[in-house]
Amino acid sequence: MKNFLGLIVGLVVSTSAWSQVQLSGIIYDAENREPLPGAIVSIHELDVTKVTDIDGKFLFESIRPATYHLHISYMGYKARTMVKSVRQAENLSIYLEPTTLELSEIVVESNHYKTGPKEQTLPMEILDAEFLAKNRKGTFVNSLEDIPGISAINTGVGISKPVIRGMSFNRVIVNDKGVKQEGQQWGTDHGLEIDMFEPGRVEVIKGPGSLMYGSDGLGGVINIFPPAIPQNKEIEGSVQGIYKSNNHLIGTSTVVQGKKDDWVYRGRFSTQDFGDYRVPADQFTYNGYNLPIYNERLKNTAGRERNFTLMTGIKKNWGYSTLTVSNFHQKAGLFVGAVGIPRSYQLEHDGSYRNIDIPNQETRHFKIASNSNVLIRGKWLEMDWGYQRNRREEHSDPTAHGQEEGPDGTLEHGLDLQTISVNSRYFWQATESHTRIIGLQGQYQWHDWDGYAFLLPEFRSSNIGVFVYEEYSWANRFTATGGLRVDYAIRDITGYSESDGTIFFQYNEDIYREYFNLSGALGLSYYPSELLNIKFNLGTSYRVPTPNELSINGLHHGTFRYELGEPSLTSERGVQMDLSMSYQKKDFSLVVTPFMSYFDGFIYLAATTQFSSDFNPFLPAESGQIYQYRQNDAVFAGTEVAIEYHPLEALHWRAGYEYVYNYNLDSKLPLPFTPPGSLYSELEYGFDVKGALLEDIHVGANTKWVFDQERVDRNENTTPGYWLLGINAGMGIRMGKAAIGQITFSAQNLFDKKYFNHLSRYRLLNLPEQGRNFVISFKIPFAIK
Repeated sequence: MKNFLGLIVGLVVSTSAWSQVQLSGIIYDAENREPLPGAIVSIHELDVTKVTDIDGKFLFESIRPATYHLHISYMGYKARTMVKSVRQAENLSIYLEPTTLELSEIVVESNHYKTGPKEQTLPMEILDAEFLAKNRKGTFVNSLEDIPGISAINTGVGISKPVIRGMSFNRVIVNDKGVKQEGQQWGTDHGLEIDMFEPGRVEVIKGPGSLMYGSDGLGGVINIFPPAIPQNKEIEGSVQGIYKSNNHLIGTSTVVQGKKDDWVYRGRFSTQDFGDYRVPADQFTYNGYNLPIYNERLKNTAGRERNFTLMTGIKKNWGYSTLTVSNFHQKAGLFVGAVGIPRSYQLEHDGSYRNIDIPNQETRHFKIASNSNVLIRGKWLEMDWGYQRNRREEHSDPTAHGQEEGPDGTLEHGLDLQTISVNSRYFWQATESHTRIIGLQGQYQWHDWDGYAFLLPEFRSSNIGVFVYEEYSWANRFTATGGLRVDYAIRDITGYSESDGTIFFQYNEDIYREYFNLSGALGLSYYPSELLNIKFNLGTSYRVPTPNELSINGLHHGTFRYELGEPSLTSERGVQMDLSMSYQKKDFSLVVTPFMSYFDGFIYLAATTQFSSDFNPFLPAESGQIYQYRQNDAVFAGTEVAIEYHPLEALHWRAGYEYVYNYNLDSKLPLPFTPPGSLYSELEYGFDVKGALLEDIHVGANTKWVFDQERVDRNENTTPGYWLLGINAGMGIRMGKAAIGQITFSAQNLFDKKYFNHLSRYRLLNLPEQGRNFVISFKIPFAIK
């Protein structure tokens, strides 16, 4: 680690000036011109933060001459992002506008675009740690579901994957600490390997992200950032816990972090243990048969997680460099009827609600991420390097599928994917109103497999892309953006065949494909006043076929179908348009974001007229229908509406509406896994407590209406709509001069309604979702001087 950081230091020393300056200022209330003590001022490029003193003053000493992005935030005021070129000692006067809108208090600069909310031309949501803790559900992805435009594909309660504007799988990029998360995200039953306690801030970009982020960014991008490192030379941390009544989940997370001289460090260890979850039903219907649900609990849906993260790094006035090592380990049972054909004798209670039997899946995701931001001749170079190894095991009884045990017993599919990636961005701040970003991204993957059944072959995959992004602002009311990107990709897949001496079957031949793509985007943001902001973005996007789409060939019990690839697939090409109109006053905000896209060669799994027992001679007669990847032209359209209103300073109302429409221009049918329209509403009241022990007490209620989904693809079930009621409460507890503990309580599905989730993998079995669920969580901070 020290050798690596030494290279960074040497590079900076050899190319940067040694002169140092200081940056100071005072933060004021814009209405009464009074200074604001306790305001937070951060320099983005250095990842350092100061808190204003009793006179509203802040001071950054010994910084290098350069252009910096300043973040200023204070509770009850609208956050600001400003660009400042510092060449000599300066003293600033900064004014913050009062607001009662909670989301406006969050620092809202995109880490990649380096701009504030007005200048960004793509719709974006910024969520802080407080929001994530308040909305904590079964997984990290489920915590985002109440944001308009975001949904989740679920398998039980511990496995989920994100959906943005009706797109998921390899059409949504998740960047964790600057490194693109690479697991087996193509699978419907494959979740996102993220510790739900770890994120400190989340950016959700809704719309085409191919220009800045590359292939797979058609639907959107989720950027996950760790919590901020303490600025003082002290050790601090917290202990968090969560309990859920429905499946008796117990979760814990302990983090310790600190700073010694210029070195920073963090360590986190998280656990989750949960039992079979309860549904408000005692039977379900599959293929016309009524099957029992004993004690209203879905058998074998228990699971456990063990996750750790270790980080160390250095922060100087030339920037910072950190190294993070993490491992996500989850073992989760699958409802016994979810793999193969459910039978009554399999569903009987086995005496324990917490044991994990077969079928089950076990996932280990190991990651090393290096993040650096260095000053070179007055410009900033960001570099993110990563290595990942995703090992996924799917276990089931081979005799139940008419097959013999392999050398690894019940291991049906063992998928082992390793990825090396690099992501570099050079920020050229020509003036305070003109920014240029030059980027390079590369990735190399290799995949191996084992198990008693074939699904996905060995392959090697590589991508490289370069882009140029320009942003220019003028007249204090316009910002124009634009960029071009060039990509080159290779898919090198090894053929596989099987023979028993008399029968020979070729699963796939050797496949070697090269792909070249050119894409671009243009955007405009118009902000004539603090009240109004109109954004428009038009861009072309692309996605290179994944190895599974080209070559998968096997019975995937986890998805109830035989999946077959198509070697001749070409890149998806899209033309996407986004419009965002926002109106924001001190106590009211309205944002409307319609969108429309056209895709040439949209790739998806489609049902065929063949059955796998007729196609593959090594499979039994009950193997099921073949689904094959194919390409058709398609259109997407829809809108999101978000409203926030404070009729009283203590009373907060938030509502969100979303609707997605898509259409296959060749089959004349909708595309599969399209989320239904929904309407979410939340009302919350906060108490102003003057006592010595408690603060920030709030109580609230929320409702969610989900509409009927009758626009479905062939062989896909329609799903009736539903509405749910939830309640929540929380408070802060003073635990010292500065430490504030938190305790929250919520009730989900308060009326214990029976409903079906159209995006649940268990929808095919007509299994309802979780019943009533009481959740209590706490956070206890600590600090050692």
